[in-house]
Amino acid sequence: MTPLPLASATVFLCAALALLAAPAVPAGAEIYRWTDAEGNVHYTQDPSKAPAGRTAKPVDEAGNFQTYSSGESRRSAPSGSRGRRLARPGEVLEIPYLRRGSMAIVQVRLNDRVTAPFIVDTGASDIAVPAAVADAAGIRITADTPRRVYNTANGMVSSPIIQLDSVEAGEVRMEGVSAHVSPELQVGLLGGTFFNNFTFQIDPTHDAIRLVPNDGVRSGVTEKQWRQRFENLRSRKERLDRYLDENQLTDRSRVAELEQRQRDLAVEIERLEDEANAAGVPQAWR
Repeated sequence: MTPLPLASATVFLCAALALLAAPAVPAGAEIYRWTDAEGNVHYTQDPSKAPAGRTAKPVDEAGNFQTYSSGESRRSAPSGSRGRRLARPGEVLEIPYLRRGSMAIVQVRLNDRVTAPFIVDTGASDIAVPAAVADAAGIRITADTPRRVYNTANGMVSSPIIQLDSVEAGEVRMEGVSAHVSPELQVGLLGGTFFNNFTFQIDPTHDAIRLVPNDGVRSGVTEKQWRQRFENLRSRKERLDRYLDENQLTDRSRVAELEQRQRDLAVEIERLEDEANAAGVPQAWR
């Protein structure tokens, strides 16, 4: 097996956007699509793999490659399982992929509700979920949804940060995984908050990614990264607290603005604590 090559998020964002503008895949292309009895869409490079009674069609006949399928939940997440990586230590798991040029495409099921193609992007910090897929997965974005700024092919973009109840690909199932919703993409990116939970390699002979659980991360984030996230928020709030304590400000509107910023930072810290609790992050990492 050879290591899975790293790729930058920007490169894959460009590639994903290029997919949208690319002409349809010609008949006889390497990617085919078929739909099972439950309405779930599957992709394959071998049309003979479609079961009896199901016809695998070239992607250009079946529609755009970005087509996703929604359906009823196949199974309910176990109670209290948020943040869990459902694999035993040392267990080798496998995710099949389809090759399209230099890209690896995997089928990912979100929240036990929707299955969609995602580009493997080990260089991306987290999972990027297309807005349409997020909506089909039952994710609702509100004014209170936290946001983060991302550097994309189209410049700096502020995107909503979400917690996925479940992410399932091949033999791998994760619960309580951080991601962001992208209004630009129609093809998702499967990034660091998924892959960082594992040591992984690619087996090009069998078109499969092999993964072994990595106990040094929680929800795709290392101990160092968790510490940095907490330290950043707390240091910002502490500096603001000291500034308000040490300065006699007479501009009431300015005081109100800074006090609102204090409250916002306190809420961000509380949300990070909730995220860490859901991911099973030890107190020593905070």
